Amino acid sequence: MQLAITTSLIVAGIALQIWSSAPRRAERQYALQLPSVLLYSLASALFLFSVFPDSLTEGRALGFGLSGAAGFAAFFMLISFSWLAKTRGRDELNAQLKKAQRENAGLQRQLAGKRSSGEGARPLAQSTRYDVPLHGSRRHRIGLITGNLVDVLGVDVWVNPENTRMEMSRVDEPTVSAVIRYHGGHRDDAGHLVDDTIAKELAERMDGRQHVSAGQVLVTGPGELLESHQVRKIVHVAAVEGEPGSGYRQVMNLARCARNILAEVDRLTVTGEPLRSVVLPLLGTGGGNSDLHRTVDTLLAATVSYFEAHPASRIRVLYLLAYTDVQEAVCRTAIDSCPGLSTGA
Repeated sequence: MQLAITTSLIVAGIALQIWSSAPRRAERQYALQLPSVLLYSLASALFLFSVFPDSLTEGRALGFGLSGAAGFAAFFMLISFSWLAKTRGRDELNAQLKKAQRENAGLQRQLAGKRSSGEGARPLAQSTRYDVPLHGSRRHRIGLITGNLVDVLGVDVWVNPENTRMEMSRVDEPTVSAVIRYHGGHRDDAGHLVDDTIAKELAERMDGRQHVSAGQVLVTGPGELLESHQVRKIVHVAAVEGEPGSGYRQVMNLARCARNILAEVDRLTVTGEPLRSVVLPLLGTGGGNSDLHRTVDTLLAATVSYFEAHPASRIRVLYLLAYTDVQEAVCRTAIDSCPGLSTGA
């Protein structure tokens, strides 16, 4: 019985120490590891009692000499507390470092905001990737891809921010919708679109309806993008609403858009589609009639919340698409300061 209790105490101490050693608890590890030391000390005392049962009858177990079990436990606790005391300074430094990193992230966001309202944003010519894991999850990651969507290869699902009428952009317009429509269709040797594959399928999915509600998603195949970019599905989401004379504006509930996208990808995955990665443009920010910071924060928070609520989701990684240098700066600082992500801060 004593050996079983000793084993349980050791296992509990190890589990508690692993839990307290997580990066996000770096500034509190000194306090959090104290219970582990107590568990180890009690386990060592019980172990000695079980190995040397006669020491209890002779009275040496209750003595404070080094030969007694309780004395050994007290000595072990004293040494352990002395070692932990040295970690207090490290915890204080970690706390100061995390505070400085948060302040730095805030300054970077302010700088990005001034940059977006001052100089014109510059499109990024190079496609790079950056992602970090969710806290406590080895399955899910969130990150960003920079540059033009047409340069993105090997991502299973492309998200198309569409209007509530699900009418794709003309192929010569500077939009994500136009990129998907053109590169997903069949083109002749001169590069002219001769078979509007994705737009036709999207119209079929509308099934005679004139519009859908904000946040609604419809799924089509990738057309030619399957062979050229290894895309498996296009998820069209109603992320903007049109108004005569005023153009398009971002829908109010962006979080609903993000949740519906992820839920639909998971639904397809359950039916047998091996969909593990998603690239998500910054919904409704292309025309400038939206708040870039709010958009990024909303999409990040909705994605983190979805993965936390659906830990069995088979989606491995979601990338935000940052087309310009300003979008990259805002996305990166938002990711690095997001409390739900393990960025090492």
